[in-house]
Amino acid sequence: MRNLICGIWATILLAFLPMAQTVELPVINAAAYAVADEQSGMILASRDKDARIEPAALTKLMTAYLVFDALQSGKLKARQQLQVSSTGWQTDGSRMFLQQGVPVQAETVVQGMLVISANDAAITLAEAVGGSEKAFVQRMNTQAQKMGLHHTHFMNCTGLPVQGQYSSVGDLLILAQRLVSDFPQYQKWFAKKSFSYNGVTQLNQNLLLFRDDQVDGLAVGYSINGGYNLAVSSKRNDRSNIAVLVGADSSEARAAEGSKLLSWALTSFNTVRLYPAGHKLADITVYKGAHRKVPVGFLRDTYVTVPANGAKELVIELDAVQPVVAPVYKGQNMGTLKLLAGNHTIAEQQVVALHNVDEAGWFSRWLDSVALWWHNLFRKAK
Repeated sequence: MRNLICGIWATILLAFLPMAQTVELPVINAAAYAVADEQSGMILASRDKDARIEPAALTKLMTAYLVFDALQSGKLKARQQLQVSSTGWQTDGSRMFLQQGVPVQAETVVQGMLVISANDAAITLAEAVGGSEKAFVQRMNTQAQKMGLHHTHFMNCTGLPVQGQYSSVGDLLILAQRLVSDFPQYQKWFAKKSFSYNGVTQLNQNLLLFRDDQVDGLAVGYSINGGYNLAVSSKRNDRSNIAVLVGADSSEARAAEGSKLLSWALTSFNTVRLYPAGHKLADITVYKGAHRKVPVGFLRDTYVTVPANGAKELVIELDAVQPVVAPVYKGQNMGTLKLLAGNHTIAEQQVVALHNVDEAGWFSRWLDSVALWWHNLFRKAK
């Protein structure tokens, strides 16, 4: 059962915020797309975001995620010398022209993969981190499951066409958001406009990097069946948005449609902080606990994105889990915070316990067992 708690404080807090209204979106010429605000995580617009698509080189976003994780944990060193296998050397598609048997610094290989989408770099990194591309791809799929990418399955680390490999713009948007939030220290590599190795200089194919200094990544892709794809992020006035689109007609169209999505999101919405990290929204009753109440809120600063036009008051409701039985752990889901304009829910955020609550002694637990029995009996009678 869930218990609805409507906070009067929330109505006052949000009185200055704009009313949620439909914001007209320009025509986006792409098969599917999604755009989200980075701070709030809210999807501002989408079309066919869960439809199965061929991810092409956007597959390397997951390759990059696992490589960044290995760098951050120290399992892979930036200056570590990597060996290039015959598999990496012979791979098809875009390349940084690695040479078999010639060692190369890991940081250089990472940049080759990110800037020019080099397939030989992706395979070399997969083999260094996972031991083999096959083992690395298993890790990619495991990580996809952890992230909740329910419409994604990987068969390789490069994005080269292969049966059984698929994703969706919604999943790729989540992945791009996680790359930005989990590994901000590596984002500058996505924004490099060119890459040079072994006397060969190649340009980044993300045309927006050359046209908009607010764009700072992420990746582009192309396949015969899927068309031209793009995952892109931009920052303006302390706001950051991320967009993914697939199925554009050309590299020029890919850039133009991505620019329209980002500009619309940045100019049509405002993002505000609802609550700081650790702010208590409410106390929820805990049965069989060493403490009778547990404070609930957010472990991180919590933001919401709303349309820039309008003036109607917004209201917050906390839909809390009940009954709560000890033990309770910090970060445990305690319900959902809803932001409403009239009867329309425009945003939802999960609230969590801000502290642990241990189990009480046996006598207190027994008393609360009786109380819960009466509570459930009364609820059923209603």
